[in-house]
Amino acid sequence: MKLLQSERPRTVGRLMLRTVALVLILAGGLKLAELGAEDMVEGLKKAKLIQHVTLISVTAIVCGTLLLIPRTAALGLLMSTAYWGGAIVAHLTYDDSVVMPAVFLSLLWAGHWLYTGTLAIAAENRNTE
Repeated sequence: MKLLQSERPRTVGRLMLRTVALVLILAGGLKLAELGAEDMVEGLKKAKLIQHVTLISVTAIVCGTLLLIPRTAALGLLMSTAYWGGAIVAHLTYDDSVVMPAVFLSLLWAGHWLYTGTLAIAAENRNTE
């Protein structure tokens, strides 16, 4: 059952999902290219994860890309949830604020809810009769 019928919430939800996707792609790309990502890299050093910077960066790019492709958006949602959850845990390990990853995790799920009208991940038939 659809909770939201209006097109406006769907548009806002789509914008929120795309914003989170672009943040993931940009953050991953900046870390890979070593351009202006000093704070993120410093955080990885504090969490003792710096040896995995390439894996973390590629994972962020893949998550963001999957979110942008309609056929893989559900997988992107799940992977991005795990990514942001891992970021929260990493921030907790060195007593840093978890606000930023928590905000992006919240935007991710709020955007999904607004876009689909439900918190279910199952594929839906969007054809209207």
